[in-house]
Amino acid sequence: MFVFPVLPFCLPGFYAQAQPVVQGNYLSTVLKESAFRLTAPAVEKWRNLTREEYFQKLRLLSNPDKRLILDKADAVLSFNWPALPAGSFLEFKMTGNRIGFEKKQLERRNNLYSLVIGWLASGDRKYLEPIVNGLWATLEESTWEIPANISLQKIGRDLPDPAEEIVGLVNAETAVNIAMIRFLLAEELDGVSPVINKRIDYELERRIIKPYLARNDFWWMGFGGSAVNNWNAWINTNVLHTALLTVQNIDTLSLLMQKVFRSADYFINQYPADGGCDEGPSYWNEAGGKLIRLLYLSGDVSEGKLSWADNGLLHNMGSYIYKMHIAGDWFVNFADAFPKSIPDPASVWHYGKMFGDDTLRHFASFLFRQSGSALPLNSVAGFVQTVAVLNDLETTPPRAPLPASVWLPDLQVAALRTEGGSEKGIFLAVQGGHNAESHNHNDVGNFILYKDGRPVIVDAGVGTYTAQTFSDKRYELWNMQSQWHNCPTINGFMQREGRQFRASEFSLRADKGKLRIMVDIAKAYPPEAGVKKWERSFEVAGKRMTLKETWRLEARSGETSINFLTACRPRIEKYGTVVLLDSADAVIMTMKYDQSLMTPVIDEKKLDDPKMTAGWGMSLYRIRFILKNTRR
Repeated sequence: MFVFPVLPFCLPGFYAQAQPVVQGNYLSTVLKESAFRLTAPAVEKWRNLTREEYFQKLRLLSNPDKRLILDKADAVLSFNWPALPAGSFLEFKMTGNRIGFEKKQLERRNNLYSLVIGWLASGDRKYLEPIVNGLWATLEESTWEIPANISLQKIGRDLPDPAEEIVGLVNAETAVNIAMIRFLLAEELDGVSPVINKRIDYELERRIIKPYLARNDFWWMGFGGSAVNNWNAWINTNVLHTALLTVQNIDTLSLLMQKVFRSADYFINQYPADGGCDEGPSYWNEAGGKLIRLLYLSGDVSEGKLSWADNGLLHNMGSYIYKMHIAGDWFVNFADAFPKSIPDPASVWHYGKMFGDDTLRHFASFLFRQSGSALPLNSVAGFVQTVAVLNDLETTPPRAPLPASVWLPDLQVAALRTEGGSEKGIFLAVQGGHNAESHNHNDVGNFILYKDGRPVIVDAGVGTYTAQTFSDKRYELWNMQSQWHNCPTINGFMQREGRQFRASEFSLRADKGKLRIMVDIAKAYPPEAGVKKWERSFEVAGKRMTLKETWRLEARSGETSINFLTACRPRIEKYGTVVLLDSADAVIMTMKYDQSLMTPVIDEKKLDDPKMTAGWGMSLYRIRFILKNTRR
């Protein structure tokens, strides 16, 4: 048993367990039942109104916003677009390093977008020639996809095959930005050369529209029966947006919308009824956060005939993001999530608007303030869509809801805070689930604990992606293993990956001022571990949080330890106590344990990955409570 001193907490009595997921094909059903059909005049009207709205809102940009935008654009006026050589592209295949190529490609993209946004904010023609240079360089690239994703092509991981166009994450993201540039700068580009817009149309058609309509075999589409993840929502949204901005043939546009809806339904159908994102809050921008843009665009172009405002699941997919908020820019970071992130305020705002949810609207404004009221300058499409709701974000009172308790029974995540509506006090989040979730870590039964908005017991999260991250050697990475999560190691065995390795029970109960989260994680371990039962019970009452471990083993055949990962510096004291210290050596929290049952050992984990050091600094610490050889 471990005792953490916390603050008083009270919640009305209830008992909750998971409910079955209902699949609905919601997008295709609404399209069919509404009898909505795109027409050329209606699409042209929508384009004109949208373009006019964007430029109206752009004219309202404040001088400080314009100054930041123009300073960034001016800094890259003389940018010399770097080559993307074959050797750099092949580096990922040869060594697994994806940074070299991606850094050059990202620099090209960001600088092009900075120049375009500079022109949008000022209309200054000095940006036009550099824009054309950057645009032309992009149009001439062999592929818009990155080496890590090129394995979508039939010949696999290699140079891009000129005989096969693929539709993946990065080329769809590039496409929507190129489409938006054409949409807003068509007249200016024609003034330079009529060939530019023709070339844009040609490249969008051959790289995106044709292969999207012709193929059903990309795994992320869902048509082959495989599970899908954020790729589905992200790509489908960008493909539809690209088409709505540029495709002239109304029959092609209608077929594409129908297919996007059918594909996106696979993404929604697999979502739990509670709206939980198993990829974690860091991926919400690319999952639910992208889906709302698809819904918003569809509703807008149909003048409200396509509406999902009464859909509880889609609403839950939006509210999930504030339910996982801890304090400031700290979020629950199970799976491949970062401990610190700022979800896209415009996406959160659209959820609030679509579902009439003031909590989401106020949270969107809060997130915008957390970002320093900064406009996104790394995406032309994202920039203009944020500018379109900028006044709403600036004038809505910012407020984070900070709910006292959260229960996602289908995703199997529960959270509570001792002072609802405040960042003060204790925040606890616990997960059950299984070890085949998208971006999975082997971490069934893991938990995190924060005090006054500061991390104490933590999840290390994810580092910089390499070839190993998404290979059969994924679980050789230390931060993917259960021994580096807040989970036990049983008879020398860690948890295994796979859907069969899961929590067998997960429940939340509150009664008479106590709240208890219980999860049985025995099935998350292989048979060789010899564990018949391992029940973790987290109870908050009065000024204590108690973690009680109840186990039944076939035998004691190896070392068993209960592991905790902390962002604080731990120090072992006498009489069954470990204190957790901040950088000034002040005690943040005290852990108490039964010293007759276990012995604590402290391991320092040095960090050198920039993705991790950004959240945790240069070290994390693991406290292993090793069980003594006793029958107790």
